[in-house]
Amino acid sequence: MKKCYIICGGPETFNDVAIDDDSYIICADSGYDKALAAGVTPQLVIGDFDSIEAVPVGVKVIKAPTHKDDTDTMLAIKTAISEGYRDITLLSAFSGRMDHSIANLSALCYMSEQGIKARIAGDSCSAYYVKESELTLKPQNGRYLSVFSDTDSSVVSIKGAEYEVENFTMKKSFPIGVSNEFTDTDCTITVHSGAVFVLTVKK
Repeated sequence: MKKCYIICGGPETFNDVAIDDDSYIICADSGYDKALAAGVTPQLVIGDFDSIEAVPVGVKVIKAPTHKDDTDTMLAIKTAISEGYRDITLLSAFSGRMDHSIANLSALCYMSEQGIKARIAGDSCSAYYVKESELTLKPQNGRYLSVFSDTDSSVVSIKGAEYEVENFTMKKSFPIGVSNEFTDTDCTITVHSGAVFVLTVKK
């Protein structure tokens, strides 16, 4: 499955994220500035260009109106899906404006609804949306593991973490899943019902 990486405009770096050589790279507006800083050449830059600093050169550009329902990141996501990409990673999607971070978490939910394998990846925080399925993560001893219900309640099992649970009912209104710890084995989060956000956060 060919992968698509979408570089957003947030301040978080992605130096530790391995981008496959044959991946399709889209920059959402000022994500182009982030790409240049990281030495990454995109195939497409899309957005209303209200925050971009560098003028895209030698790259396909899609100019969007300023007044629109979709964020620049959502425009990039919809474009990637229309091009047939089913594995999408958002970069530079956190650590800036809180509303943009929440919007990008919502974008994970949107991609899940479209049947897309999706994640947010970054040097300080990565995120996944898991709905009635299973996610297995390799040990990440320099990071915390947090799991939050996105539905009113979710039934969750966590194996391979310091704090394990079996068929535990997690409430959206109570953040009991914050700051778990990885161990030296793979960690598996199984969502039996409902949906959760899974975050790994640098200590």
